[in-house]
Amino acid sequence: MQMMKQRHKVERESNIGEEVGWSKNVEVAKSNPKLKAMNKKFGMIHGLSSLANIMSFGSLAIHSWYLAGKIDL
Repeated sequence: MQMMKQRHKVERESNIGEEVGWSKNVEVAKSNPKLKAMNKKFGMIHGLSSLANIMSFGSLAIHSWYLAGKIDL
């Protein structure tokens, strides 16, 4: 959450982040090293979060398969 708050603060200072559709973030990050570093860290955190979600879903599927095998009809 802290990273997201910092990123929103930097985006507000640069007058970006309010547009819908294609973001100006990439263009501004070329001239703003702080925003570029935040984009890189945010991407890493987002990737790890996505990986955790995929692993959770896989675990749920395997556990559901195991529990379904225990049902006697």
